[in-house]
Amino acid sequence: MFVFDPIIQGLGLLAQRELQRAENVFLKIINDPYAQKEELNQARALLNDIRDCQAGRKNLDFDVYKKLAKKSSLSLEIIDDLLAEIYFSPLEIYADFDEALAEKVPTVVSRLKQIKIRDVIARDELFVRIEKNGSRTIRKLIEMHVAEGNGEPPAFKPYRWKTIYRKFIEHINPILLERHLELLEYILETGEISLLDDPKLTVLTAKYRWIIESTLYNKWYLLRSYFFKARSDIENQFGKKEGTRKYWDEVRYKKIRIFEKCGFTEQNIQKFLYIDKLNYKTLEEIFSFARDLGQNLVPRDVSLALRGVDKAKDHIKERGGFLLGTRKRFQDQLIDLGFSGKESYLVAHHAKRSNNQQIADAFHLSLKVAREEIYWYRIPEQHEKIRKDIIAQCCKHLSTVRIHLFDRGRLNKLLLQSGKPLIRKYLIQIYGEGVVGLHCYFRLETIHQYYKLKFFQYHAPSIPSVSELIKISRKEFQFILQKGFAEFMKKRRLVIPDGLLKEMECHRSVTNWEDPYTTVEEKFLLRFWFLMDHGVPITQAKLNKGILRPGMDLWNWLKRPGQECQV
Repeated sequence: MFVFDPIIQGLGLLAQRELQRAENVFLKIINDPYAQKEELNQARALLNDIRDCQAGRKNLDFDVYKKLAKKSSLSLEIIDDLLAEIYFSPLEIYADFDEALAEKVPTVVSRLKQIKIRDVIARDELFVRIEKNGSRTIRKLIEMHVAEGNGEPPAFKPYRWKTIYRKFIEHINPILLERHLELLEYILETGEISLLDDPKLTVLTAKYRWIIESTLYNKWYLLRSYFFKARSDIENQFGKKEGTRKYWDEVRYKKIRIFEKCGFTEQNIQKFLYIDKLNYKTLEEIFSFARDLGQNLVPRDVSLALRGVDKAKDHIKERGGFLLGTRKRFQDQLIDLGFSGKESYLVAHHAKRSNNQQIADAFHLSLKVAREEIYWYRIPEQHEKIRKDIIAQCCKHLSTVRIHLFDRGRLNKLLLQSGKPLIRKYLIQIYGEGVVGLHCYFRLETIHQYYKLKFFQYHAPSIPSVSELIKISRKEFQFILQKGFAEFMKKRRLVIPDGLLKEMECHRSVTNWEDPYTTVEEKFLLRFWFLMDHGVPITQAKLNKGILRPGMDLWNWLKRPGQECQV
């Protein structure tokens, strides 16, 4: 007799007064390393009853054992408790779940072997039962948590449960299959086809024997429908390598392994697992392709693979920094402008094709401003920090970078911030190290105060104190500056050409740094001071040549190496 529940078998033997055989059954339970604790206790108690009876110390009521044998002792509570324990554990990653289940599943092996798996449908029904019971048990425990007044109840996490359930099924399926195949072997040996619990199957015919033998050869669950089909149809099914239930189950597990290696969430795994269009070979191909590029698949790659492998591969290339077509050309253009590989990829990947030129033009214009306004900002276009700042703005704002840099004044702020170290250096040079510790230093460290000092450096006999310098307003400074300009021009015998004067009056900076008190005299003096700081005397010949014309690249004209201006 094929035994599913040894306790029931032992009770049946006791009811028949087969004490020796019952004793052997209970001894097997006690020696079984996978036996449950309650089964061990029950087996020991029954074994003690048998031995007391054999020794004449006790009379047994065999009718009681007969009634107990008729009761079903099969329960899935131990499985539900195991799943609930793992659910409420702090485990998060797939590998930890696998490790925990590998440790816990052996404790329920004996219970699993008691379950009669007649065919693949019975297996599926068991899986559904485990899923429903396990979910119900977890929800009850959550409700009990609330009832006991332990604070805010933890919400039921369906995808955490799906992960645990999926992995538990993966662990127990080989055990159930092994037990099922043992049942089929027993049927072949004894001819007891009635164990399949189908009233239509009464005798083990040659055809039925062949079906069971073929199932054993394939090492898979029995399909009951085969018993009622023509042999030719069944032969075709057994001969198939693809398209069978066994094949699809294996493919399912292969897909899961790829998804887990790529770190997909359970939600995405469930989403892609049952999409028929997602061919495993396609998934394996794009997975290998991504690994060759040092990438992992992301859900978007898999979604694109449903529309074509090439689309998925192109997306993987782009994620790996390998752009194609117009984006690749734009990336090369950005690299030529000084963007790093990562920065150029970021901009080219996210920017729309129609905005490519806008981004490049904004970058060019920013450097042009730094180049043409160097007399004011004192920041060469080769300056590493300002280039990095402008590139960062391009990466951040993409198509709207021009608005942020020019319309909203971001470039002006970046250039002024880059010039702070230069101003600090100059203030220390004029007033000494102690100037940095003054409570009014934040008012002193501005570009307007810097150029006030420049004026007194070149056009006054002495430098004013910090407090005197700060007290001079822009309105007052306008008059002082015009007077100093006139004296400078008279002393050097310089005359501004009319064309240059008109051009300077009309010129306005792209960054709009000029305020209402900015005069044409100040614009000329700013250029004079810049040249004089770099050791260039101001002569009439230079004025006539147009060196001070708006838009002139003074830094290039000076042919100065490096990235720092003189203070």
